Amino acid sequence: MGYFSDKRSANLRVWHWLSAITVFGLMLTYLLRKTVLNYKDNAAIIQSKLSEIGLIVADDKAKEIAKIFRDNMWQWHYYLGFLFAALLAYRIYGFITKADKLPTCKAKELKGNGDKGAKEFVMAKYAHALFYIASIYMAISGLAMYFREKLGLSKDMLEPIKELHELAFWFFLLFIVAHIAGVIKAELTTDKGLISEMFNGGDKT
Repeated sequence: MGYFSDKRSANLRVWHWLSAITVFGLMLTYLLRKTVLNYKDNAAIIQSKLSEIGLIVADDKAKEIAKIFRDNMWQWHYYLGFLFAALLAYRIYGFITKADKLPTCKAKELKGNGDKGAKEFVMAKYAHALFYIASIYMAISGLAMYFREKLGLSKDMLEPIKELHELAFWFFLLFIVAHIAGVIKAELTTDKGLISEMFNGGDKT
């Protein structure tokens, strides 16, 4: 059996799929904000369409209207962000209470093994460790931006935090692509049944 064939507990599987849905939702809402629901682009469209029927709308008013649609969607980003932070806290709690091992600990256990599968497992675990580091930053920075007024944080103070928060989007995109590619490769080579195990937990016998 490959190194990825350990039985997946129901606890881990539920956490994994909830986290996956949450991350995809966060990325989707971010993409919508930056593309089809970009308030500057939509404000220009509103002004153009209204001008065709003889109505003139000031720039600031057009932007206010455009922001209504964006802000309604963006509420889901907040909801998903809170869920993401809660799931991350739950996972970290498991590491602290030793209910689960840190990815780096799991990787060190196999470093001495010369098997190719073991080396790939080590790389995957260190990639997951980096994922948790990025996730912690995303959760903390996201909460800081949401509660900025209560925390007394100015716009200037939040600007570099916001920029890095948005930049992390590309890390998560790269991680997801690499993760899916790695899972498919494992399923087709050394770890057949890996994908089904993440749904049903694998053979219990």
